[in-house]
Amino acid sequence: MDSRTLSLALGLLLVVSSTSTAADDPRRPYGIARRVAWTTSRITGSPEPPPPFATRPVFPKLRFTDPVILTHAPGTSRMYVAELKGKILTFDPRKSSDTADLAVDLGPAIEGLTQIYGLAFHPRFEKNRHCYITYVRKSGEPDGTVVSRFTVSNTDPPTIDPKSESTVIRWLAGGHNGGCLEFGPDGFLYISAGDGAGAFPPDSRRNGQNLSTLPATIMRIDVDHPSDQRPYSIPADNPFINTPGARPEVWAYGFRNPWKITFDPSNGALWCGDVGWEMWEMIYRVQKGANYGWSIVEASQSVHPEWDRGPTSISPPAVAHSHTESRSITGGEVYTGRRLKSLTGAYIYGDYVTGKIWAARHDGKRLTQSRELVDSTLQIVCFGTDHDGELYIVDYVGGGLHRLVPSDRKTANRNFPRKLSDTGLFTTTSTHRLAPGVISYSVGAAPWADHAVSERFVALPGNTQLGLHKSSNIQIGNVSGQWSFPVDGVLAKTISLDLIAGDVRSRRRLETQVLHYTGQSWQAYNYIWNDSGTDAVLAGNQASDRQFTVKDPAAPGGQRVQNWHHASRTECILCHTTRGGSIYGFTPAQLNRDHNYGTVVDNQLRTMTHIDLISPPLAKAPATMPDPADPTLPLETRARAYLHANCATCHRRGGGGTAAMDI
Repeated sequence: MDSRTLSLALGLLLVVSSTSTAADDPRRPYGIARRVAWTTSRITGSPEPPPPFATRPVFPKLRFTDPVILTHAPGTSRMYVAELKGKILTFDPRKSSDTADLAVDLGPAIEGLTQIYGLAFHPRFEKNRHCYITYVRKSGEPDGTVVSRFTVSNTDPPTIDPKSESTVIRWLAGGHNGGCLEFGPDGFLYISAGDGAGAFPPDSRRNGQNLSTLPATIMRIDVDHPSDQRPYSIPADNPFINTPGARPEVWAYGFRNPWKITFDPSNGALWCGDVGWEMWEMIYRVQKGANYGWSIVEASQSVHPEWDRGPTSISPPAVAHSHTESRSITGGEVYTGRRLKSLTGAYIYGDYVTGKIWAARHDGKRLTQSRELVDSTLQIVCFGTDHDGELYIVDYVGGGLHRLVPSDRKTANRNFPRKLSDTGLFTTTSTHRLAPGVISYSVGAAPWADHAVSERFVALPGNTQLGLHKSSNIQIGNVSGQWSFPVDGVLAKTISLDLIAGDVRSRRRLETQVLHYTGQSWQAYNYIWNDSGTDAVLAGNQASDRQFTVKDPAAPGGQRVQNWHHASRTECILCHTTRGGSIYGFTPAQLNRDHNYGTVVDNQLRTMTHIDLISPPLAKAPATMPDPADPTLPLETRARAYLHANCATCHRRGGGGTAAMDI
């Protein structure tokens, strides 16, 4: 995580005045004289079997600001939530949990504190009242990541005394700090540390394979028996205690950003989620002395194979998720509760960007189970368990706590259209003729498409209408002032490529992307066109790539090879995130422009209002989103519009973009 944010203040600054508004002369012809009901839709439900679980809010009145840790104190029912900027709050889930009590605010108490990343209670907490906290000072400080011991009062509610701080260990503060804390069944404190670098270039400090430093490791120390040199001692069986030049604290190494570690209470196995770089997210079942490869490799992908390696061979992850389904892994917990019997003993973990949650089982030699439990809209920053072993999920942006519940959906829609011709969107697919009630549209700022061209259309079942969201809810993708859609509303886009540059007669359809609103969330599907251009087939949730040779006089040799990536469903939703409202093209500002309806050119909002597609009508037409390709506009305006269309989907709070920008 990086708390630094560069706000480009794009927002409404992107727009300029429209030359044609929804309030123009009613005597002018409309793009569509009369609305025709869309009655042919077959897009409903899902082609996929439903996930076995769903997420549900718990303690709905509790809201935290940037929560990063949820844990409980041994021997008590009290739970603790640490917020990124220094506050630690506590509540009792067995009592009325409408409010949380402030245990401590370390922000003003510790000079230079920027983030909290770890909180763990001593196994003998009931006797010694000790907790351990990882916090970070300014990035780049050689000893800016700090683990300290604090004392907790024996009061109700408890408080943590900031003056009781006793520093245990320090190491480099950087972009990847790790900082997670767990006491093992052996009583020793385990500490995760990231490589101390930013995303680019990878492992710029070369810490991944360097045992002479603490970054990129999981450490193991004895905090109960300080030595003469340190406020802790080194367990005698630590693996590198006799390795020349190695830090004796190291238990395992080769991690990029180990985000959350936990122990399986049934067998003592140490699980770790390690945030990947460009291709993979890793789950490790950490072994003594093991090398997990960073930055020689990222899972199975080579990164710096030419660099020096550590003294032990590279161990593979227990589970590796590609970036088609996962973008920032969040390590989890082993479930030991009683409420969800089918998950007992499973390691439950998730993803910060995609919101997916998985369960994994391992017999000590191999992975015996890995399955997806739910595809949520949560920004999963961590998991936590209570005194009874029940599991909670923490949403970073929403600030709430959630839990898993069995899904009430039982079967997939076997009749979900597998061919584009069966969707009801077209009268004939071979000519791309839209069905009655399906309406074409265009946008002011279209995203970059690598020489491809797009045809867009919207379809609302029957005579249903668009509304406007009056308030925002990032969990479900509602943005105040943007459209609300009826159940089974559809947005679609057919993408084509000219195989002879500039010659529309050579145009070949590649795919038709479909966004379907289920009433709760948007689902993405991709129909890939056949070679004859007569129909398209529904792709599964796997990405694929194709190559085309394009004749182009401007290219060397008169032709170029065009690579086209057919995104998976998960990849589509990675951009159409609920944090930005899910829909970026079909918005009032993007639509406030003229569109060619075939025989009439008219402002789209004007036409939509006339045919009662919008209810209630817009009180005032928004300013128009400018076209980045319009040479008559100021360069700054065009640049901002380009960033809005191409970058703001991810580079916003909670959007998943790796660069520190909020567009």
